[in-house]
Amino acid sequence: MRRQLLIGFCALLTTSMISCSSEDIEPVENPDFIQHTKLPVTENSRQFGTYDALGYGYNATGEYGNVNAVGLQVIDTDKFNAEYRHIDEELVSSAEYNEQYGKDAVAYSKVLSGKVTATQSLRMFGKTIYSAFGTALLNDLNFNPEYIYGSRNVTIKFSRYRFFATSSELSNYVTPDFLNDIQNKTPEQIVAEYGTHVTTDIYLGAQMDILFQAKTTNPDRERAASIGIKTGFEPNSIDARDAAKNYDKKVYYRTRGGDASEAMAGMYSFSGKAPTIEIAKWQSTCTKKNSVLIDFGDHGLVIIYDLVKDPQRKALLKAYVDDYLSKNQVTLKS
Repeated sequence: MRRQLLIGFCALLTTSMISCSSEDIEPVENPDFIQHTKLPVTENSRQFGTYDALGYGYNATGEYGNVNAVGLQVIDTDKFNAEYRHIDEELVSSAEYNEQYGKDAVAYSKVLSGKVTATQSLRMFGKTIYSAFGTALLNDLNFNPEYIYGSRNVTIKFSRYRFFATSSELSNYVTPDFLNDIQNKTPEQIVAEYGTHVTTDIYLGAQMDILFQAKTTNPDRERAASIGIKTGFEPNSIDARDAAKNYDKKVYYRTRGGDASEAMAGMYSFSGKAPTIEIAKWQSTCTKKNSVLIDFGDHGLVIIYDLVKDPQRKALLKAYVDDYLSKNQVTLKS
């Protein structure tokens, strides 16, 4: 199954965003234009505990399901498992496509945020967009409203770690460092060092991130975004005229997990046919041993202040975190 999925992925950049004749395109683009930029691979090599990043802080304004957004350890997982014995380790052997798209950065953010209960009512994970596309941001967290977005990632899962416990129960097993920091550091420092949430259900594996950005003349921007990411996989189901309404197209790709010697990242800007990316060598190196954080379960994050017992310190942290999350949501430039 994994091999079939990855062969299908190679077809994505071979056939994606097929152009029509130049007279069909609005605005007119050179159908032969293509530019490829290889990017440095900067995968985080940080080491975690027995249960990887389970029980660590996580900043929901960062990238979704990515070690780059992981903060310091909050839950003493070894102590918790020794006394409470409710950490589930599940071996997972799956390979799948994960597709999301949105008519703009806000819509795409809502899709990502909706994957986890703790962030469903927010517009989080903005760094997923602007870490790939620098043009996405106009200033601070105000995103350019012209762009549509989509992603169709190739995800290989090897294992899952999760707590079977409530936030109240987990609060009995916070680390001594976290207890000390709660008493002696400001809420701003806590968020900077730990994050806004804590991981409680995580998947480890390897992933090829494929993100699509474009402008469009299609008044149905949701459909335009769907077409942009689907064309390479289901070309026969896409109306060519609708596909041609997308322009200024870019595809960002990046591997996570697997052997570092075969890791790759890059950006394609193009107007017509996109090239093939060969991932077989990288895929063949992906094992449980070199897997990384790639996803969360439905209840994979809990808000950090729910693990604080001291009522006064909890209230202070809650006020700051709620305000921080509100101010750092994905917003379009008006």
